[in-house]
Amino acid sequence: MNQEGTDGCVVDADAPSRDKALMEIRRLRRRHPALALVVYADVHESDPELVRLGGLGVDGVVLARRPPWASAIRRAVEGALAVSRARGVQRALRGRFPDGAAGAVAWAVERATDAPSVAQLAAAMGHTPRSLTALLREAGLSSAARVLLWGRLLHAAALMGRDGRTVEDAALRLGYSTASALSRAMKRETGHTAGDVARGGGLPFVHQRLFANVNSRSRNLVGNDGREGVRAETDDVATQVGVHL
Repeated sequence: MNQEGTDGCVVDADAPSRDKALMEIRRLRRRHPALALVVYADVHESDPELVRLGGLGVDGVVLARRPPWASAIRRAVEGALAVSRARGVQRALRGRFPDGAAGAVAWAVERATDAPSVAQLAAAMGHTPRSLTALLREAGLSSAARVLLWGRLLHAAALMGRDGRTVEDAALRLGYSTASALSRAMKRETGHTAGDVARGGGLPFVHQRLFANVNSRSRNLVGNDGREGVRAETDDVATQVGVHL
């Protein structure tokens, strides 16, 4: 399988047999760590086999013992894509930010459509809101609320970039009252319009503009005219998050 141009795949976990399918899943995850991996499996919600699937790096499961509702399949696929994108964002931040800060950003990307609160983010990271804020500020990030906002913008960028969603679709998915509200937030935080984001590559484009100058440990990639370095880091981020420009 060539991952170029592919964000995710669905694998039948029971064909030709469970053991052979699990071997294929293990191989896919090892060869394509950024791939969103969904399995269709003959299991139930409390089946111990789900733990085994999780241990192989599966991002989402469609339960064969339930009616094949399109909405359930869509949720599984969208959830897996969110997990995969969050994993890619965290990988791109590794080495530039402490693990706790990078993990908080990744969590915010993954849960962006749930409109999580600062308290929920802090609990997920094993912190109080106050201790999480201290950790983020030490890393060069202003606040937990800002991290949640950036998570929404990164998720929106992914929707408008590779997924080809309109600004209106992305705004609705992320709980913004209007497309204009999302556009204003994007412009304020990145200096670019939603149209720029869609044309510029989506997630890698926004990632670079949000994080390039946040932390003193970041590499200075800006060239003499200020453009070559931006492109260089955008290409690097695209590789890390598993999104191809």
